[in-house]
Formats: sequence, structure tokens, C-alpha cells
Amino acid sequence: MSLKTLTSSWYVWLFPIIAIAICAYLFFQTTNHKGPRIKISFDDASSIQAEKTSVRFRGVVIGTVKNVNISDNRKETIVEVVLEKESANFAVVGSNFWVVTPKVGLQGVTGLETIFEGTYIAVQPGNPEGEQKLEFKGRMGRDVSESNDNSTGYLLETPNAESITLGDSVTFRGLVIGSITEVTLAKNGQSVLVQIHIQNRYAHLIRTNTIFWRKIGVQAKLGLFSSEVKVNSLDSIMHGGVELFTPDIPGERAKAQAKFSILQAPPKGSEKWNPKFD
Repeated sequence: MSLKTLTSSWYVWLFPIIAIAICAYLFFQTTNHKGPRIKISFDDASSIQAEKTSVRFRGVVIGTVKNVNISDNRKETIVEVVLEKESANFAVVGSNFWVVTPKVGLQGVTGLETIFEGTYIAVQPGNPEGEQKLEFKGRMGRDVSESNDNSTGYLLETPNAESITLGDSVTFRGLVIGSITEVTLAKNGQSVLVQIHIQNRYAHLIRTNTIFWRKIGVQAKLGLFSSEVKVNSLDSIMHGGVELFTPDIPGERAKAQAKFSILQAPPKGSEKWNPKFD
């Protein structure tokens, strides 16, 4: 074989070698920037897309959805997310994930950017020095103020979920003090369980004898000789939700996750209650 032939053969192998080197470099760069892979379970993931939906904290992308699958029991969807390497400390106990969607209320419009940029998953981080965690339970729509760090959860039970929707407000004297964070069917199928979160600064209002009822936008009492129509707040007309109040003599403070029933309407005489809280 002549020297000229060897030289030509060497040039033939040069380009594949360069291509392999470039691919190896790109693979290393991509792998080097990847953080932990976590799994977030949602009741519904219809607005989440693999390779498109991002995970954000304060507007900064910290991860990307890689896969969306159905759980083995077919009751949830499992979203696999790869976090950025520098955001690995979000995969810890106490972190909360929720899907941001457009929401209109009297407090303003939130999640409007998703109309143009698409749905994304927001996160409220846990303790960055906490124990690592790779599996989480996410929610469809949730405000930052509802994180476990500054709110207390309680459980409500009702025969049906009429006028009660995820994200609706929980009010006291017309003031929003919390929201509905989960609506599920009881295991026996005989009632609906409503998880609410009350801001910690208002948690002292929840007593063992506190009464909860459905927030109805328009109430009408029609009679033969007289009729009465009461129109409540615009928020209650648009969204519904739950109201609460406590009798004149408040009971002891309710413990976290205490269970209450939801009445169809406020109890008779509740408009005259005027409790004094410690």
C-alpha cells in the first residue's frame, strides 16, 4: 500500500472521529447539567406535556418534564421531572409542587402568562438542607400562600361537591382566610372530602364548634305575600366556596386535620353571633 493511499485513508476516518468527539462532548455537557430525576403525582395532567412543560421557581426554570405516565393503579398520573444540577436542593422533604393555570377572582388575575407561554409547574421549596425526597404529590392550582410552612390544613365532609371547586376561597366575615386545596371522593363512596388550608395567622379562628357552610352567590326566599332576595359577593357568584363562623362562646382550638361537616346553608341565627377570640 502506497503512502498516498494511507494518507487518503487517514482523511476518511478523520471526520467520523471528530463527529464522535463532538457528540461525546455534548452528551457530557448535557449530563453534567442534569440534577436529580423526581416524580410528581397529579390527579389530572391533561395540561402537562413531556419536553415542553417546565418547572419554575420565582419565574426561573429549574427543571423540565421528561415523561408523563399513568400510575399502576390507574388513579393518578405520574410526571417525571429532571431538575437542573444547581436546583438539586428542591428535591427535599417539604417542597410543594402545583400546576399554574389562569385564575380570575376579586383579588386579581393570576397565571395569565400561561395563556401565552403554556402551563407550567411551580414549586415552593422545602428546607434546602433537609432530607432528599424524589417522589411528591402535586396539585392542580395552588397559591404560594397555601404552602405547609404558613398554613394549617383541615378536612371537611359533604354529601356532594356542588358549588365547591379546587382553588375556591374559604371566608370568615367576608374575608378570605384560606382556600380549598383538594376535593376527593371518600373511600366508601358515600361522601366527598374537601381539604382546606387556613393561613396560620387565622388558624385561631378554627374551633371545635366552628360551623362551615356552602358559600352561595344568590339566596332567595319566596313567599305568597313577601319575598326576600340576598345577593352575596361577586366572588361567591363566580366561584362558590365555603364560609365559616363560630358561636358566641368559642370552643377549644381545633387541631390540624380536624374534620368538620359542611352545611347547605348558614345555621339559623348565625348572623347574630359575635364571638370573641383569644
